[in-house]
Amino acid sequence: RLTRTVRVSGQGFGPLITGLMVLPSVAWVPAAILWFGISTQAMLFVVILGATPSIANGLVGGIGQIPPLYAKVGQVLGARGLNSIRFIVMPAALPGYLGGLRQGWAFAWRSLMAAELIAYSPKLGLGLGQMLDQGRELSDMSMVMATIIIILLVGIAVELCVFAPIERRV
Repeated sequence: RLTRTVRVSGQGFGPLITGLMVLPSVAWVPAAILWFGISTQAMLFVVILGATPSIANGLVGGIGQIPPLYAKVGQVLGARGLNSIRFIVMPAALPGYLGGLRQGWAFAWRSLMAAELIAYSPKLGLGLGQMLDQGRELSDMSMVMATIIIILLVGIAVELCVFAPIERRV
């Protein structure tokens, strides 16, 4: 019953989640600046909007992949309500959720770089996106390439140090 409710919710909200996932998060930068000014809150808003749809999509997809037999076995064993969610739905959906987290991280990282390229303020400090833009403004190709390599290395480090170990344990 619970997985059916989640599946129906996924069918209802699925197109909205996918639409938000496909919408470039950089499109939110002007609105974020108008609402929050050029601030850390504006950057955080853009990053969260860049990541959340992918994470939600992974969770909904993971729940949608749960075999109906799991819910029936859980009911026979006495799992109902929150226990059903805790002991059946969430563990069974975990691989899909991790895939969504991985994709969410990638979207968040790209969103941050794009937001930093567009919205520059000395009070935000010098981020990698701003370094990239500064290299462009100075026509310093070595600075641009070094920054691109650093951005790439951060992505690889997060994959190797965060997601790969979690995936091995799951």
